Amino acid sequence: MLALRLGVVQSEIVKDVLKELSHSVKSLYEEVFDPLAERTAFRKRPTDGELFGEPLVLLIGNHSSGKSTFINHLLGQEIQRTGMAPTDDNFTLITYGDRREERDGAAIVSNPELSYAGLSRFGPEFLSHFQMRKLPNVLVRDMTLVDSPGTIDAATRDSSGRGYDFEGVVRWFAERADAVILFFDPDRPGTTTETLSVLTNSLVRMDHKLMVVMNKMDQFRSLRDFARCYGTLCWNLGKVINKKDIPQIFTTYVPVPGAPEPVLPLDDFESAREELVQEIKRAPARRVDNVLTQASTHAEALKIHVKVGSVVLKKLRELRAFLQFAFLTPAVLLLVLGVYGLMESWVGWLPALGLGLAAVLGVSGHYVTKFLLQKKEEELIDNLDPIFEDIFREDRVIRNRSEDLVMLWEGVKPITRKTLKELGAKSFHLPKGKHMRALETALEEKIPALRAEYSRKISNREVSVSGQWSR
Repeated sequence: MLALRLGVVQSEIVKDVLKELSHSVKSLYEEVFDPLAERTAFRKRPTDGELFGEPLVLLIGNHSSGKSTFINHLLGQEIQRTGMAPTDDNFTLITYGDRREERDGAAIVSNPELSYAGLSRFGPEFLSHFQMRKLPNVLVRDMTLVDSPGTIDAATRDSSGRGYDFEGVVRWFAERADAVILFFDPDRPGTTTETLSVLTNSLVRMDHKLMVVMNKMDQFRSLRDFARCYGTLCWNLGKVINKKDIPQIFTTYVPVPGAPEPVLPLDDFESAREELVQEIKRAPARRVDNVLTQASTHAEALKIHVKVGSVVLKKLRELRAFLQFAFLTPAVLLLVLGVYGLMESWVGWLPALGLGLAAVLGVSGHYVTKFLLQKKEEELIDNLDPIFEDIFREDRVIRNRSEDLVMLWEGVKPITRKTLKELGAKSFHLPKGKHMRALETALEEKIPALRAEYSRKISNREVSVSGQWSR
């Protein structure tokens, strides 16, 4: 009972700290990021529901990797159905409630008090495979668990064979999650088609929150089998994770009644399971880092979008100024000459010739300028990479940020291209100096300061409460 009361008190303290943080980050978006984003038609920032939402833990893996068994073990009660064959093809939110109840997808996304409205864009087919389970369990006072359908081999790249964008849904949850737990089992150590596709397309730039679990260690009948499967998993992860180092792999298992007697010693695997459980319980503390990392990533992406778009607009303005000078200068001179000739009673055809040529140059210049600007705009929009590389050459080479910046640019490029192509370069307003200075200050000073301040608050308050109850 004392542990339960301590858990409830800690839960409320962490929620208060996270609420303070969310208000601080919201102010940063509204005062610094939103004005720039509106001027340059950038993507929307996280909603208030997402900023103030519960810490989230996403669990993914193939259908026989033991996700549901692990969730039941974590919660200490049977919540999810388990089995060797696929038993559940839903995305399931497991969250706190005073009594057990379930809600369907349509009810979840339409509830303004929840933070899942953005999932409605994946359509009714997804919503029919989306549900929430509420239960009075102390663990989910602090966080929401997201169990996902087991990944399969018979998937196609575009539709995942499910009728909705499975990879897109995983990406949506992963971006908002504070921990992403990816399960593998000895029979399929990283070879499931859909799992590899999710790693490639849905979990890019998620390394800081991704934890890989090689499960069912108690099923190995020899150390050689374990080494072979572990090596295969590392090999497959190395092929799809574009990093020097792959994430930490937790080798563990969950005890199952009636399972065959294990052959390998299990002490290390049990320690790994406890370490994994503790990492999951740290989701509220991870929330501090992830909310600020999300804000920092949004700001970095906005900075790239603004700078690349600004260069395109400046190049077009320079071309327009040159063409106008090339056509309008002689047109104005001929116009002045023609008017002067009329005033001075020159030979009749000379003033008329001057005025005529001025009109021809003026009209033709207008259409030629419009045509050349359109061609130049299309050329620049279709070739944004050289502009990005030129702007961020120093960051990529001198500051050794090439890989991170290029990966971020790959996500920003479609947005920048769409903005410039569909809305036109004229919709892109050059940022004011004060806006860019505020953005740089937020990235270099304000976000790091918030990270230090709220990490310290979480740590100090948890220690204080633990000390209070220990006495």
